[in-house]
Amino acid sequence: MALSSAALSMGIILSFLFWTWLQKWFSPWISRRYFAERYAKLIEGAKGQGEEAKKLKKKLVDWDARIPGFLHGALASALSIYCCFYDEAMMADPLRATSNAWLVTVSVAAGFFAWDLYLCVSHFSVFGMEFVIHASFCLVTYLICGYVQEHPFAWHASSLLMFELSTPFLHSRWAMIEFKWDPQLITYFTYMFAAAFFVARILWGNFYAFPLIWRALVYGPKIPVWQAGMFWFNSILSAMINTYWMIFIIKSGMKGKRKKKDA
Repeated sequence: MALSSAALSMGIILSFLFWTWLQKWFSPWISRRYFAERYAKLIEGAKGQGEEAKKLKKKLVDWDARIPGFLHGALASALSIYCCFYDEAMMADPLRATSNAWLVTVSVAAGFFAWDLYLCVSHFSVFGMEFVIHASFCLVTYLICGYVQEHPFAWHASSLLMFELSTPFLHSRWAMIEFKWDPQLITYFTYMFAAAFFVARILWGNFYAFPLIWRALVYGPKIPVWQAGMFWFNSILSAMINTYWMIFIIKSGMKGKRKKKDA
């Protein structure tokens, strides 16, 4: 059963508006209500000129984007787990099947990445080209898997959203560091983030989800060349990025331990 293009388009638009509302209105409201002094200083500092103001502007944009990032990580993880392990139709036919759960999942994901791309483009000096490219490829992937009628690869696209399992730990750790929580608790969350990243992106992603996609592309039914090419490119690039970031996390952890020993 292919998704209704009208329903999907409406879902993506509503999702985009929701993440935009969180970033532009809800997050600043929460910050002014509970962290008024700190947030006011951040806003004033970002209005200035020079390198310091540029750093504060980047911090302000990053600050306002944390709530959407955290909520999307938690929501996308829950939806992807349901689609992959509880949606019988999608489990029975990973290449062709869709469902109402998939409609919600792809709407949430595509709307989020559309918002992410908008944020990165509108604050290009803050994020740079690499984040624009990342958001673009994520958005294109979920638009393809949402709108393609015959072989949307919906189950496989859902399986890749499980990469978001580590995201809530990342944002929670940021908040703990920002507000100077107990260092031991921060250390625990650092380990939890690293473990979740390894399980979700390396074990599940690089060693299971991506090989399933590659197998389907080689031995499965023939799909349009452009679609196969996009899936090959995105999956290989994502696997490389996952590996790079895992190495970066490990090196950062080792560097932090060496600093503690030297101190």
